[in-house]
Amino acid sequence: MKMKKYIIITIIVLLLLVSYVMNLKTTFANLTEKKPEPEFKNPGQRILVIVPHPDDESLGMAGVIQRAVSQNIPVKVVIVTNGDSYKKAAAVLTGHVNPSPSDFYKLGLQRQSESIAAMSELGLPKSDVVFLGFADGSTRFLWSDFWDNNIPRISGGTKSAFSPYKNVYKPGIAYTGNNLENCIQEIIKSFNPTDIYYPMADDVHPDHWAVSNFVRYAIVAMNLNVREHMFLIHHPQWPVPWLLEPNKPLLPPVDMADSNTKWQVFKLTQSEIQKKEIALKKYKSQIAVMEPFLMGFVRQNELFGTKPVINIKDVSTLPNLNQPEMPYTLFKVPAGGVLNQEIYRSADLTEMASFYYKGNGLYVGMKSLAPISKKVAYHLEMRLFYKDDIKRIDIGLVGGKLYEYKKAKNSLYNVPISNPIFGKNVIWIKINISNTQNLNYIFMGADSIYKNKLIDKIPWNVYKIENKEAPQAT
Repeated sequence: MKMKKYIIITIIVLLLLVSYVMNLKTTFANLTEKKPEPEFKNPGQRILVIVPHPDDESLGMAGVIQRAVSQNIPVKVVIVTNGDSYKKAAAVLTGHVNPSPSDFYKLGLQRQSESIAAMSELGLPKSDVVFLGFADGSTRFLWSDFWDNNIPRISGGTKSAFSPYKNVYKPGIAYTGNNLENCIQEIIKSFNPTDIYYPMADDVHPDHWAVSNFVRYAIVAMNLNVREHMFLIHHPQWPVPWLLEPNKPLLPPVDMADSNTKWQVFKLTQSEIQKKEIALKKYKSQIAVMEPFLMGFVRQNELFGTKPVINIKDVSTLPNLNQPEMPYTLFKVPAGGVLNQEIYRSADLTEMASFYYKGNGLYVGMKSLAPISKKVAYHLEMRLFYKDDIKRIDIGLVGGKLYEYKKAKNSLYNVPISNPIFGKNVIWIKINISNTQNLNYIFMGADSIYKNKLIDKIPWNVYKIENKEAPQAT
């Protein structure tokens, strides 16, 4: 018995030690980072917060919301889902090991009330909290596969394809990507924000990166001139430690150094830190199942990032695409983690590269940690923002062959695509995109699927094909 206790204590100590070592690594990696604090001096600012679940608004922005309220700056919080498909939380709330659809519905109502209570603690009235009522755990499917309004997605929790809640932005709304996007754009247009806080596409939680995509899609489509502040919640082994550490800073994950992220720090006062902790404890359904994780965000500061538009070079010479190192790498993605089996390593995407060659096509390259495998499906998705229209391209590399998918009414189909070029750990795909002279931006991401499970992704970013400079006269 004593030996068992000794082993348990040793494991706990080792885990805490690893956590603190990681924190030191993160601290060292960010010593030279310039972390500008978001500007709150302009009294004309209007702050829009858009989050996937009830509690994300406090985890990421409790300090920002408090400061804005204290300065009479208008704030609107929009919560996309009610977090109503979380089985563990529903089981704890209802006492049912296998929750029913009505149990998940009760969880959704409970989580709404928790957000209202937490925001009230921060000084934000119920009237400034908007629930959209979309299905928890489904937003990534709305983004990719259920865009058009004639194909709603059925919730995994409530088993409904339409929002069953009365106190939401549009009761009875069908669960489609187009509907969600329209709601976001309507609220943006009505509220007219100067600053939008929303999730970071690097977040590993599908609801977080999908909501990030919906918001950034709106910003690009509406040609908004707003300040963007992206927050991160779910990232491997972060934040460190998962403990209440109000006297420690919240620092960027050390493995996101090459992720096209410019970080921002918003420092909190002692009073704001204390109120953030109190607000987080209002989320009782979540405190019951993940309190250490929630408390890990009670820190000296809140952390945000921006994602600059990435330029895709227009080149006149075709580079060697068979070399191990990809030319024209745009950014790198953290690799490794617990997925160390060889097949998972083949699905572990680590880099994205792209260039535009002689007006003859867009080349997109992806690199994996281990050799490309026919057992893994690799997907590349694009949203093309033309001057007067938005189109999409969906491509899959399945069993070593390229396929096009028509997933929405605005899908471009039968796009000229060349056979993939394979390196050891690299895939290159050439896509002939038409009318590039009227193409403003490309919004693009990728993922890998093994046995119908999402294994990894390359976060969505906004790209622009740069205009090749004309040769100088001699």
